[in-house]
Amino acid sequence: MSSFLADHVTMRSAPHALLAVTTIPEEEYEESREFRMTPAGVHDIHANLSIANMDFEDYAAAAHEDPEKVFSSF
Repeated sequence: MSSFLADHVTMRSAPHALLAVTTIPEEEYEESREFRMTPAGVHDIHANLSIANMDFEDYAAAAHEDPEKVFSSF
């Protein structure tokens, strides 16, 4: 499960990057538990996570590789 949040960083940043947070218990999750993403990607990320086509870790890793630390697309 994951949640998409609009916080103070979202409202003040130019791309209005949302915060994606996993709700998997910490002891079961070893990678990053959060990442930033563009609002346009919410539907695709939610759909792929819902059908287990991709994992939260895939998106988090892609976001952390981005120079701005924001996932926009593959």
